[in-house]
Amino acid sequence: MHDADAQSPPASTAGTAAMPWRLLLRFADAAYERRFVTHYVAFYFPYAQASLVLGAVLIVGDYLVDHIAYGGVSANLLRLTLALPVLLAGLGYSLLSDARRHWQPVMSCFIVTVAFCLFYTLTRIDAEGGAGLHSWVGVLNFTFLQFYCFVILGVQFRYALVAGLVILAAFEYALWWHAGLTPGWAAYWSYHVLTLFILAAGIGWWREYLLRKEFVARAGLDDSRAAAEQRALRLAHYDEVTGLPNRRLFAELAVPVIERARRGGVGCTMLHVEIDRLSGIHHVYGRAAGDEALADITQRIRMCIRGGDLAAAGTTGDGSGVVARLGDSAFSILLNDLDSQERASLVAHRLLAAVAQPVVVDTQPLVLSASIGIALFPGDAPDLTGLMQCAAQAARAAAEAGGGQHMFFDAAHNVQARERVLLETELRQAIQTGQLCLHYQPKVDVRSGRIVGAEALVRWSHPQRGLIPPGHFIPLAEESGLIGPLTDWVLHAACGSLRRWADAGLPELPLSVNLPASSLADERLLDQLAALMQRYRLRPSNLMLELTETMLMRDIGAAIGVLERLRDQGYGLALDDFGTGYSSLNYLKRLPVSELKIDRAFVIDVARGGRDGALAAAVITLGRELGLQVVAEGVETEEQSEFLRGRGCVLQQGYLHSRPVAQGEFEAMMRSQAASSAP
Repeated sequence: MHDADAQSPPASTAGTAAMPWRLLLRFADAAYERRFVTHYVAFYFPYAQASLVLGAVLIVGDYLVDHIAYGGVSANLLRLTLALPVLLAGLGYSLLSDARRHWQPVMSCFIVTVAFCLFYTLTRIDAEGGAGLHSWVGVLNFTFLQFYCFVILGVQFRYALVAGLVILAAFEYALWWHAGLTPGWAAYWSYHVLTLFILAAGIGWWREYLLRKEFVARAGLDDSRAAAEQRALRLAHYDEVTGLPNRRLFAELAVPVIERARRGGVGCTMLHVEIDRLSGIHHVYGRAAGDEALADITQRIRMCIRGGDLAAAGTTGDGSGVVARLGDSAFSILLNDLDSQERASLVAHRLLAAVAQPVVVDTQPLVLSASIGIALFPGDAPDLTGLMQCAAQAARAAAEAGGGQHMFFDAAHNVQARERVLLETELRQAIQTGQLCLHYQPKVDVRSGRIVGAEALVRWSHPQRGLIPPGHFIPLAEESGLIGPLTDWVLHAACGSLRRWADAGLPELPLSVNLPASSLADERLLDQLAALMQRYRLRPSNLMLELTETMLMRDIGAAIGVLERLRDQGYGLALDDFGTGYSSLNYLKRLPVSELKIDRAFVIDVARGGRDGALAAAVITLGRELGLQVVAEGVETEEQSEFLRGRGCVLQQGYLHSRPVAQGEFEAMMRSQAASSAP
C-alpha cells in the first residue's frame, strides 16, 4: 500500500488542500500520489481480474446469441478468434508478477484495443447481413466498454477518460459512416451512447474522488501509526536525553567490532565513564537542568572520540568508536584498533579533561569529574559482556579512590568484586535461614566489678567460613540495602534475649542495640519498637538504642525530633563513637541522649597522657556536666582503666573486662553475679 521510497506528508497537508474539484484528480505531492496509485491498484486489482473473466463470458454469450438469431454468419466467429484472445491476453497479463506496476496505461490501451476489435467485428457482421451496429447488442457492447473503463476495470479516471473518448469516437465514426443508418437513427443511437458515456464518466469520477478521500484518512492513520512505531523503536534503542544508543543497541553495534578485531588479530578498548556527583545536580537544580548538563557532557565525549561518533550514525561502518549511555551517569565507549594502555590512557585523559570543563546550570558554572574504567580486548575479557563488566569494575575502583581519574582493570579487583557479590547473596540467605546470632559484651562498673549492662553485637555463623565479625558484613549490608532486614533481626533477637533472661529470673540489665541511619529515617521505627515491647512484654527502659554522631548529623532537625519521641516513650539513648564525627557542642546540648560513649580511638593511649588523655578527660567532664552517663569503649589494659576511673569514668567496656561472648556464656556470667550477690 505504501511506496517504500516515498515519505508521505502529514495528512493535514495532503487532505483538503490536495483534493480540488477538478476534472483530472491528482494529489499535488508526487510521492503522495504514488502512494495512492499503489493503494488504488491493490484495491481494484482482484475486481479487474474478475471483470476480464466477465468480459470473456459476455463475448462468448454475444457469439451464441448472434449464431442462434442469424445463423452461421462467418464474421460472428471474429468474436471468438479476435476479441476473446485479446481479453484472455489481458487476463494473462494480470497474472504476471510485475503487472500492478504498469496496470493503468496497459489496461487503458487494452480497452481501446478491445473497442477496435469490437468495431471491426460488428462492421463485418453488418456487411454479411447480420445485426451488428444495427442491433441493441452492438450498441450495448460499446456502452459496456464505457463502464468497463470508468467503473469495472479499476483504471483511474484520467486514464479511463482518454480510453473512453477514443471508444466514443470510434463508435460515432462507425455509427455515422459504416452502419448505413439514416441520420435520424444515427443521431438517436449517438444520443443514447453519449448519455451513457457521461453517466459512466460521472460515476467513475465520483468513485475515485471518494476513494481518494478515504485514502487520505487511511494514510493519516497509517502515518501516525508509523511515526509511533518509529518513536517506539527509537526509545527502545536510543537514549532520549543524549541521543546515544542504549545498552541493547550498543551490544548490536559493538559485537561486530569485536568480531572484526578478533578475526584481524588486533585489539580494542572498552572505557566505562561514570560522571561523579551528577545526581547532585538532579537533586539541587531539578531533572531538566541535570539533563541539559548531561547533554553538554555527551557532546564533549563525542568530540573526544577520533574518527567521529560511530553510534550517531547508527551503523558500524569503518568508524573507530562506539559510544552509548548505559545509565543515569554512565557511558560505555568501545574503541577499535586501540590495544595498548598508553594509547588508552591518552583517550582517558582527553575524556577527563572534557568532563572537567565547567557546565552552566541555572546560570551557575559547575565543575564535574569522571571516574573511568578501562578494559582491553582480548587480554582482560574475550567477549563484549566480559569487557563491559571489567571496565565497570575498574570505574568503581576509580570512584572509590576519589574519582576524577582512570584505572585499568585488575584481576585482583575482579576477585574482590566476585567475593563481594557472593558474600552479599550469602548474607541475604543468612538473614532468612537463621545463620545470625548475637554476642554480648558486658558493660562494667569498675568500682564494684559488676555488670550493669551489655551491648548486643551481631555475628554471622557461616556454614563454611565460620564466625564472621560484623566489620566484614555490616558495611556490605549498608551498601546493598540489607541493613534494614538485618536491624530488624537484631532488634527481635535482642528483645527475645531480654524476655528469656526475665523468665529465667536473671537480673534485669539494659541491653544496647546499634541503630543505622536508615532506621532513624524510617517512619515505622516507633511503631516497630512499640510492637516489640508488647510482643515480648518489655519496658522501653530495657532497651538502649545507640546512634553515631555522623548518622545524626545527616538531618539533625529530623533526628532530634525522632529522638525526643523515643526518649518520651522511655527508651535509653546513647551517642556512640563520640569524638570521631562532627563533635558539635551546639548540637550535643540539644540531643536528648542519656549516655555518651567515648570511642576507643581516644582510649588507646590515654595512659600515656598527652593529647589523647586530655581529650578523654575533657569528654568525661563534658558528659558529667551535661548530666550524661559516660561509658568508655575499647578498654584493654589496667592502665587505661585506672586512668579513666581516676577521671571519673567508672562505666567501661572492653577486652579487659570481657570480650563479646555467646548467649550461654553471658547468661552464666549473669547467674554467677546473681549468686555472689545473694545473701
